[in-house]
Formats: sequence, C-alpha cells, structure tokens
Amino acid sequence: MLATLLALSLVSVAPQQPVAAVAAAVAVRGDAELDPASAFASARHKAESHVRDLWRERAHRTFEQRPFWLPEFLSREAERRWLNALPVGEMVQLVDREDRERVHDFGNSYQTTLWVAEDAHRVQRRERELRGELRRLERSTAVKLGGVAATWTLLALLLVWLDRLSRGYMTGRLCVIGLLAGGAVPLALTLV
Repeated sequence: MLATLLALSLVSVAPQQPVAAVAAAVAVRGDAELDPASAFASARHKAESHVRDLWRERAHRTFEQRPFWLPEFLSREAERRWLNALPVGEMVQLVDREDRERVHDFGNSYQTTLWVAEDAHRVQRRERELRGELRRLERSTAVKLGGVAATWTLLALLLVWLDRLSRGYMTGRLCVIGLLAGGAVPLALTLV
C-alpha cells in the first residue's frame, strides 16, 4: 500500500504525459510473483514482448513490399537481423503502473500491471530505418545480380574466344570448367 502511495505521489509530481500517449497506452499484466521486484520484472518483460510483436508485424509488412526480383530468403534474413538489433527496451514508454498485493496462507503475492505506449517519434524514426534497410538490401542484391550477369557474359565471351582459338575443337574439360564457374559465381555472390 505504501509503495502504491509513493508511486502515485511521484506520478502526480512528474510532468504529465501527452493525452495522445495515454490514449494509445496498452495495459500489460505481469505474472503473480513472490516479491515486488520480480512482479515488476515480469510485467516489464511482457511489455517488451508486446512491443517486439508489434515491430515483428511492422517489419513483416515492410519486407512484404519487396520487389519481385528480390529473393524471399534474403528479405527474411534481413528482417530477422533488423529485429534482433532493435532495442526493444528503448521503445517502451511507461505511462502508468499499478501494483497489487494479495495475501495468501503461504505469504504475499505481488502482481504489476503496466500501461505502456510507443513514442511516436521513435516509431517514425525506426520505421524510416526499416525502409532504409529494405532499400539497402535491394541495392546490394541488384549489384550482386548485375555482377552475376556480367560474369556470365564474360564467361560466355571467354568460352567463345577459346573455342575460336582452338578452331572449334574445344575440349569437354573447358566446357565443364565454364559451366562450373558460371554456377559457382552466383552462389559465391549470394553468400557474401
């Protein structure tokens, strides 16, 4: 009870959040724990999980808008890397907090409910970064595909030149070497 009174007094002294943030707040209830710190940590973890799910959906929608020539496995990998680098703890803005204490035969249990909202400026900045990540992936893939096309063109010219040089008696070994090089270059560029 004392903790609740102290928290409410701090909330009334602290500058008030904008009304839009309060309206967009979502209640996240943590698990019942045996001490207040664990209850708050549980609620904080669930709030971060909630925000991570929101960003997973946003990233999925953004990367679904990829061009047709961009392979899906590359966009999924870039999406996964971007989500792993996202600082979820910074994305959660605490609007309000409610601590509940229950008395049981075996002792007290505590449960914390957090009202969290996302900061609109941070959301816009991260969405720009997400779109920028997709553009970088598109550019790097286009460069790699151009490199593959240029390599195939050079290999074809080289094989035609070798065939002309040998007066049409090009050996099977040279054909196999050309086919292997033509298949290995795209694979190497994809893995890089």
